[in-house]
Amino acid sequence: MIIDTRKFRSDFADWLRPNFHIWLAFVKEANKAWNRGRRHYSARTIIEYLRHETALAENGGEFKINGNYVPDLARLYQQTYPERAELFETRLPRNAARAA
Repeated sequence: MIIDTRKFRSDFADWLRPNFHIWLAFVKEANKAWNRGRRHYSARTIIEYLRHETALAENGGEFKINGNYVPDLARLYQQTYPERAELFETRLPRNAARAA
């Protein structure tokens, strides 16, 4: 699979590497929503659940889970599971690289 990095915040890859455990938990919860029949869901709701109902935390971050990367997690999920691309609604971030 090839990820289109132009759709992500420029520092998302740097955040994701040490926080891959958050990505895995996000995927697990998104898949649960999908498997329960949800075809539209909130990525922010998933992160709020992970913040408040689990012991997950960022590695080396000042926040338990930084909300700035929620849209990027949703975009990565859409690219990883293209058949579920409509689960999250996303917009292009302001600081993402623009396609020429």
